[in-house]
Amino acid sequence: MDEGEPGRMTSSVLAITAQARAGALDRAWQMFRDAGFDRVADDPAVLSLKGRLLKDEALQLTGAARREHARAAAAAYAAAAQLAPAPYPLINAATLALIAGDLPGSRSLAADVQELLQAGVPDETPYWLAATEAEALLLANDVAGAEAALGRAIAAAPRAWEDHASTLRQFGVILAEQRAPADWLDAYRPPRSLHFAGHMRLPEDGGVLAGSIDALLEREQVGFGYGALAAGADLLIAERLIARGAELHVVLPGDVAAFVERSVRPHGAAWVARFEAALAEAASVQEMGEASSAAFMPSVRLADLVAMGRATMQAGLLQSEAVQLLLGPGSTEDGGQSAHAGGLWQQAGRRQHLVPLHLPTPAQPAEPSPIQIVAVIAVDLLAGDGEGFAALDRDVADRLPALHRALEDTPPMVVRWSARRLLLGFSGTVAAWAAARAIAAALASTGPLRLALHVGLATPVNDPITAAPVLLGDAFDLVERILGVTAAGAIFASEAFAASLAACETDPGRAELVGEMALTGQAPIALYALKPRLTR
Repeated sequence: MDEGEPGRMTSSVLAITAQARAGALDRAWQMFRDAGFDRVADDPAVLSLKGRLLKDEALQLTGAARREHARAAAAAYAAAAQLAPAPYPLINAATLALIAGDLPGSRSLAADVQELLQAGVPDETPYWLAATEAEALLLANDVAGAEAALGRAIAAAPRAWEDHASTLRQFGVILAEQRAPADWLDAYRPPRSLHFAGHMRLPEDGGVLAGSIDALLEREQVGFGYGALAAGADLLIAERLIARGAELHVVLPGDVAAFVERSVRPHGAAWVARFEAALAEAASVQEMGEASSAAFMPSVRLADLVAMGRATMQAGLLQSEAVQLLLGPGSTEDGGQSAHAGGLWQQAGRRQHLVPLHLPTPAQPAEPSPIQIVAVIAVDLLAGDGEGFAALDRDVADRLPALHRALEDTPPMVVRWSARRLLLGFSGTVAAWAAARAIAAALASTGPLRLALHVGLATPVNDPITAAPVLLGDAFDLVERILGVTAAGAIFASEAFAASLAACETDPGRAELVGEMALTGQAPIALYALKPRLTR
């Protein structure tokens, strides 16, 4: 069967659409061209897919480039609608015509959409029909009608959060183009995401505290929670999230068994039972760091970074907001990990709620640990597969001066070579991301480049030959494995890195989900393509 036959074409369109929905736009375009779809002009599904890819590009651009891509996307959708009249390509063509600056064309296409909807559209969901009507009304400047239709759409599918987010994102674009207020959209946004943490010691009467937490969660309309499950504040907040039907996502330092022995069981059997009950209700459980005593505090900090970042990323996906609840510290200047996490959240400019407990906390001696969090970049210095050591020598000789200049502003803590790859370790993900962008820019003209990023724990040791300090840890091995599946010209990162970056950086760029990487004896890890924000 050749690519032009219906079965193969349908499967290819679906596969490319899945990549686009995941945000992997470069990969989607490559698949589109490889399938020969750039030469197809008589298939509405292929033309709609082309419009979708061009639309995604347009929304990442500004100025003339944005209008040009929007115009091309509108033409592709309009061509699809001519071949097979349907609301989906027409409504997209109408919105993209607005972005391209063609107001009369946009309103004409929006009117065509309303005519089709009134005639009846079989096999479509009530949500999609009402949301499409709302978009057409908004393009016609009927804001009251659009809001009423949007309300009907959300009532028809009240928990279809990602569908709601997609509609709100589209409406936000339209209102920005119309230079119209968009604050009325806030009433229809999906629930907020919460990062939570706090002290292990709680007041004797937890009922009042639980009620206060319930009131806060209701006021903030929290639907997703991210944090650990230590005895005390963690578990109390997690239980209140479960009670209100929110999704609980657990991020633990070390594995479950070691965490229970260190952070739950010492506080009594009742807390163990509460831990097990909460864990059973969790939508996801993620283990970060290592289980050893020496690695516990670094693992706690890493788990908090990932939990904060996942809450932030979820809010971005759903066009909502991430907030933080810390139970115990009176300010982010207090001691302890909860206050430290609060300080990072505050520095990123996000809203938070501090609920001080005003309880004397027994002094706990710090546990010094040589283990530290390290953000690692793996750089593939060869174009293609290389031609052995001679090619490696030539390539590295050409690239090292530019690489050295790229790292002048963000020098790494550690530099290691592995076969043809260069491994760079940094004290945090923000520094590593800045270095990765600098490397990509500096080496862009020297041929295809692949970069991979990960964050984990490492232990400093002295090299037995040179006596120089080096960092050792699984993070270096894993980043090389990520590099092995990274597409040419791309920067791939583990979910741990993407989340940690989102936790600390106010504008980390775009993180596009590209899939999962299997690990022997472990759960697979999600991989993201990281890209700076486009400013053209």
